Amino acid sequence: MALTDRWRIFMIKPVILSLSTWLILAACGPAPTESSAPPQPTTAADTSAVPDKSNSANSLDWAGEYKGVVPCADCEGIETSLTLNMDQSYQLSTLYLGKDATAFTQQGQFEWDANGSVIRLLNQKDGPALYKVGENQLIQLDMQGKVISGDLAENYKLNKQNKAEPSLTGVRWKLTEIMGQTTATTEPDLTPYLQFAEDGRVSGFAGCNQFTGAYETDGLRLTFKPMATTQKACLNASLEQQFLTTLQGVDNYSLNDSGLAFYKARTAALLRFSAVQP
Repeated sequence: MALTDRWRIFMIKPVILSLSTWLILAACGPAPTESSAPPQPTTAADTSAVPDKSNSANSLDWAGEYKGVVPCADCEGIETSLTLNMDQSYQLSTLYLGKDATAFTQQGQFEWDANGSVIRLLNQKDGPALYKVGENQLIQLDMQGKVISGDLAENYKLNKQNKAEPSLTGVRWKLTEIMGQTTATTEPDLTPYLQFAEDGRVSGFAGCNQFTGAYETDGLRLTFKPMATTQKACLNASLEQQFLTTLQGVDNYSLNDSGLAFYKARTAALLRFSAVQP
C-alpha cells in the first residue's frame, strides 16, 4: 500500500471513531423531560373582580319625604319639603320664610342620572332641579350638577323624615286599582284583598277563590311565591286571573298613609290597596 493511502486511512479512523462515540452517547442520554416539550395552552382561572354595580338608586331606601331650610338671596330661607315616590314621581313644596305665607307646591316625575346617584326633577323651570341622593339625605346641587361649597354648604341638605311607617301585617288590604284602572265589582264582597302574616305567609281573596302562599321582603323589595287557590268556578274569573298573575310579577312596594302599592322595577303602580280592618 502506498504511503499516501495509509495516511488517508489514518486520518479517517479518528473521524469515524468520534462520530460513533457521539451517536452512542446521544442514544444513551436521558429522555426528553416534560419541560422540553412544546408548551401547551392552558386556561387560567378568571380572577378579574366583578364590578360593583350598587348605587343610590338600587341600594338605598330613598323613597320618602325630605325636609330642610335652604339659603335664600332675598328672604330668611326657603323651607323645602321634597317627597320621592317609588314610581319616580315627586312632590315639592317651598315656603319663602319672612316673605310669603303661602307654600308653593309642584308635582311631576324625576329621573336618575347614568350613575344612579343624582336625580333631576323634570319640568322644573325655576329653582333647583338636581339633587345628589345619599343615606337619608338629599344634597341640592348647583345648575351644573356640582356640590355647592362655602360656609353655607351644610344648609343645602334635606334630611329624610323618619316617620313611623304603617305595617304590612295586621291589616286587610283591599284592592282599589289594578294596572291603572279602578277596581269595579258588582258587589263589595267580591273585591279582592290580601293579608300579610308576620311568619312570611300571605292569604286573601282573589275575587272568586281564596288563596294562600308565601312572601319575602328585603327593605322595600317584595316577592310572592306561587299561590295555592281553591277551585270554585264563578263569573268574576277574569279579574281574579289578572290579579293573581300581576301579584307574581311584583318586585317592590311602597307603603304610606295613602295606602299600599305594588310595583315592577320602576314602572307605574301595578296594584293599589287601601287598609281596612280584618
